[in-house]
Amino acid sequence: MPAHDAAPQSPTPAPTAAQSGGAIPADVLARIEELFEGAVTENRTAGIAWAIVGGHAHEQDVLAAGAAGDQELRDGSPAPGSRPVSVDSISRIASMTKSFTAASLLRLRDEGRLRLDDRIEEHVPEAADLLDGDAAGIPITLRDLLTMSAGLVTDNPWGDRQEAMTREDFAAMLRGGLGHNSRPGTGFEYSNTGYAMLGRVVDEVSGTSFMQDITEHWLRPLGMADTVFSVEETDRERLAIGHRNADRDDRTRFEPVPFSGPGVYGAMAGLFSTCADIARWTRFLAAADAPVGTPAASAHEDLLSSASRREMQQLHRVQIGAELPAGEDGASPGFGSIRGYGYGLFVERLPGIGDVISHGGGYPGYGSFMCWHRDSGVGIVALANAKYAPASVLAMQALQILAAETDLLAARRPAPAPRALEAAEAALAWIREADDAVADAWFADNMDLDVPRAERVRRRDAAVEAAGLGLDALGDLTAGDALAVSPAHLQWRVDGASAEHPALRIDMIIDPRRAGLIQAIDLAVSDAPRNY
Repeated sequence: MPAHDAAPQSPTPAPTAAQSGGAIPADVLARIEELFEGAVTENRTAGIAWAIVGGHAHEQDVLAAGAAGDQELRDGSPAPGSRPVSVDSISRIASMTKSFTAASLLRLRDEGRLRLDDRIEEHVPEAADLLDGDAAGIPITLRDLLTMSAGLVTDNPWGDRQEAMTREDFAAMLRGGLGHNSRPGTGFEYSNTGYAMLGRVVDEVSGTSFMQDITEHWLRPLGMADTVFSVEETDRERLAIGHRNADRDDRTRFEPVPFSGPGVYGAMAGLFSTCADIARWTRFLAAADAPVGTPAASAHEDLLSSASRREMQQLHRVQIGAELPAGEDGASPGFGSIRGYGYGLFVERLPGIGDVISHGGGYPGYGSFMCWHRDSGVGIVALANAKYAPASVLAMQALQILAAETDLLAARRPAPAPRALEAAEAALAWIREADDAVADAWFADNMDLDVPRAERVRRRDAAVEAAGLGLDALGDLTAGDALAVSPAHLQWRVDGASAEHPALRIDMIIDPRRAGLIQAIDLAVSDAPRNY
């Protein structure tokens, strides 16, 4: 290795970010581009490519894209013949591969060839008697492995170095037993080895290798031509070489690392890909939550049903995070977000944004991340060629900029059920007139048991009076004016008579039957607790 006393060159200038066709304001796009370029100029990564992924309302996979840095560095300078990172550079996506393996498991489940509650040894016999101690004899199911619930010892970074392990060596390792941090089915414990076992399940059940299964059932049908398992299959001119981070601060810190070959652990982290290809994959998964009746909602049902794709994106195992800092009373106010694991994907609910589905990848030489907003489908892909590069941090910052500065990530409000709209007109009629005939027709059997009608009228009058209003102020309200809290729960808000009066809130909920009746009507000023 040459000495590191040569003056390193500045990072290669990044290509200009792709135009967004007006979907993203130029100043917002410039801020996002600056984020990613800053990671290169600050020597947090050798290079990075990124894309803003189109959502449910967009026809195009990529709304905007850009790149910064170099595909390969030697002593802080671009290697001879190396190119700058571009939007079509090919990188390892590491643990983002887990979502492909999970999708293959669900496809095989949907075909009736396995059950998620099958014990792992039903398909991989050498995994019998895998754990000892307090976990001995407790079954590990495919569902446990999919949701990081098997209790296996977290194996970053050891697992990152096992990609080329053969089936024979893997079988011998399993027969020797594995350690555990918790009993199966009792908590979150991230495991690369668990997904390697799932890859072996795909091998056995499909009758081919997991690599061939993923290629034939996902990559080819979705047109992901640059997504492959072996470096030999890549376009080497576009290949971003991975770099380790040495103990220096300038660009000489990035030292190229060799590639490992595909093997059993490739099921958890083996794929190479591009931003454009991963944008197609995220749109395929995100379309499961597209509004019913839109083209996105019905696309690719032949590959994997929307129901199964939605199943992947549910929070099946909570990952308990750090508590928020304690307040003046010494107690923590709670947690900043809700986060957990689905099937090959993380699910997180963020304040002010909503549900974000994601997965990152850290691998020798690489850092990657994909995420998308459940309601809108808009997402970010970031692929970097330095070990544990801040791809996830940058992508989430970019998503937060889009949420704050555009309407691309607007929350999708639920639509009221037709029956709820019928019930709402009846509820408003009763509120205005307290008509027993309306109550007899529309009140579910719990209503009078919960609150006698005479008392319900008194509560109505007290709430209306507290808002400084009369019943005539409610005369123009219609079902169409309500906010749908859920398809079965409608809510109205009426301003108080003056600035000194609180607003009046009206809630109505129908019961769970198809021909549902009103199970709750509540009138209260806006700062009062609900009475149901």
